[in-house]
Amino acid sequence: MSRARFLLCTVVALSFCAPLVKGSLVWRPGEGWSDESGGDVSASSSRDQLEAAHKLEATGQRDDALKAYKNLLRRWPLSFFAPEAQFRMGKIMEDEGDFYNAFQAFQKMVTKYPSSSYFEQAQEEQYRIANLYLAGEPQRIWKIPVGPSMDRTVEMYERIIKNAPYGTYAPECQFKIGLARESQRKYTDAVDAYQKVLDNYPTSSVASSAQYQIGYAWMHASATGDYDMGAAKKAVEAFQDYLVRYPASDKSDQAQENIQHLSQRQTQGAFNIAQFYERAHPPNKRAAYIYYNEVLREDPNSVQAQQAKKRIQELRPIVEAMPGGAGPDGSPVPAQTVASGPQAPAPSGTSGDGLNNPPDSSTTNAPAADGSSTPGGTPTPASSTNAPDQQPVPAPPDATPLPQ
Repeated sequence: MSRARFLLCTVVALSFCAPLVKGSLVWRPGEGWSDESGGDVSASSSRDQLEAAHKLEATGQRDDALKAYKNLLRRWPLSFFAPEAQFRMGKIMEDEGDFYNAFQAFQKMVTKYPSSSYFEQAQEEQYRIANLYLAGEPQRIWKIPVGPSMDRTVEMYERIIKNAPYGTYAPECQFKIGLARESQRKYTDAVDAYQKVLDNYPTSSVASSAQYQIGYAWMHASATGDYDMGAAKKAVEAFQDYLVRYPASDKSDQAQENIQHLSQRQTQGAFNIAQFYERAHPPNKRAAYIYYNEVLREDPNSVQAQQAKKRIQELRPIVEAMPGGAGPDGSPVPAQTVASGPQAPAPSGTSGDGLNNPPDSSTTNAPAADGSSTPGGTPTPASSTNAPDQQPVPAPPDATPLPQ
């Protein structure tokens, strides 16, 4: 009796389980339930499985083909046909516009099967997808576009480089990291990226473009309020290096124009700063004198230089009468101890040459707050009755924001 009941229960159970056997839900330890509905996803060999997946893909049944390729990888992860299955999964996702997941699928192919013949093809597809993101392809959250992401773009290019540091696409990926950072106005990061092109791939086809873009990035940086006048000088130097390294380049004329434009900007910037100090309340005439001299150094033939010369002549007697007098650029002349004999040696701690030439500005003989200085680099205390013209000398042009 008990045996009959067991058989009856077995028959009933099988009748209820029959739909599940025919169904698409499959449970595997460590993976849980997965939907494997569709075409022939359970072939007897990896070759037959791949062929079945090919047929599904060829007839436009992409979802079923994707499941078939996934099943092949699950059942035969080390088979000869596994790399192709992983690659085809990425292609299906890419064709459906799921670019980020496609990139990740290609990355699995590259990581798991680096010796596969599909390695270069996967790299090429990754490079193509990264370029789409650089061009503005939006990142998506639950398939909803939320705008482009240059950070994700950089991550993609960096991953391609890491996969093959000296591969076909590495130099261009490194260059385009710079373009992505430029689009974010992260000019220092962009320059660093371009410099890596020159350091790691100096003979690549993008090396000349990287050198030009260094100047271009600094040029844009110099026009913002976040960077000082040093950015303009760095831009000029980068363009000059470009002309020396690549004199026959198709961008040499543009580089020359950029240098001229930047020089004019620097000259105007120094002139504006000089006028700012001269018109300040109270005015700092020594600072104005220094920056008028800077105008002459930047471009002695400019219109601003002609005005600067006139102001220098008018300010010179005033600056020379200040404590410390005026060096070649208007800064105070450090005090020197006059020794007996035909030549006075320079004070200890200075770089004077004993020929009445002022010591180098990098010495420790620092000017005091009132423009004077004492031997040995000890500044004299500032008096509470200092006149406006005895204000501290301002920082050099490299540390002064460029007026807009």
